[in-house]
Amino acid sequence: METTTLQLFCDLVETESFTQAAERNFVSQSAVSQRLRVLEREFGQVLLERGKGRGRIAPTEAGRILYEGAKPLLNELAELEARLRGLSEEVAGTVRVATVYSVGLHALPGRLKPFLARHPTVNVHLEYSQTDKVYRDVQSGAVDVGIVACPSERAGIELLPFDEQEIALICAPEHPLALEETITLRQLDGLPFIAFADDIPTRRLIDARLRESGVRVRVVMAFDNIETIKNLVEIGSGVALVPADTVRQEVREGTLTLVRLIEAERFRRPSGILVKRTGARRAAVRAFLAEMQPDRCRDG
Repeated sequence: METTTLQLFCDLVETESFTQAAERNFVSQSAVSQRLRVLEREFGQVLLERGKGRGRIAPTEAGRILYEGAKPLLNELAELEARLRGLSEEVAGTVRVATVYSVGLHALPGRLKPFLARHPTVNVHLEYSQTDKVYRDVQSGAVDVGIVACPSERAGIELLPFDEQEIALICAPEHPLALEETITLRQLDGLPFIAFADDIPTRRLIDARLRESGVRVRVVMAFDNIETIKNLVEIGSGVALVPADTVRQEVREGTLTLVRLIEAERFRRPSGILVKRTGARRAAVRAFLAEMQPDRCRDG
């Protein structure tokens, strides 16, 4: 039984998705399915079953037992590898990265792919998580690096710059605002609005800008997943304010219209890198941090 297969299985349990598990490990969905079948044959047990709705999966009783036993072992192996790699200046090994979905899916790949091309002996293990969990995992050492939107100071964590994304309006193509090239925030006053959930830092940023402009939108729904927000806007349930980079594909396909804000220059969402303050960093982690920061990206 290979540790890579166990890691894939744990990622399947955590993400409840073959697609996201494949993205975390930079393999195809078919490769994930194949390794799962190998694991089930090895144990003679069905480990995962598909749940109801949107193809989500859930562990069986056997799968739950395997996950609860395998996850601590994988964490210990990663920690052991980190300690051993720390004795060498070789840029190699695994860098464990946790990020929020909207940053990891849209802003990170453009920097991650060149990094992996330059450092073929480095494996980046990427997982998507909620903001508070990213902070906790960095503090505990469960991951080497966290990347979040609207970063804030936390005990034991060092903040490094990552990116700034322009906030823009999205609406259905048939919405009246879709005919505008630019708008002001005041034009959103009273409109049905699809918002981020209350505990999402991007929601707090957007609420603050709307208050500063004296704008009151009518929040009809709120979600912690940007993909759900985009889906609801597509079907005309309301408009939304989101980072412009997160809707490139939908705008190209014509399912959403993006309208830039006149206030765009001062309405941007920062994202930042989180690393633990204490302890020596492995060469692979140092290389990753150097290449993820804005100055390196512009120079490269």
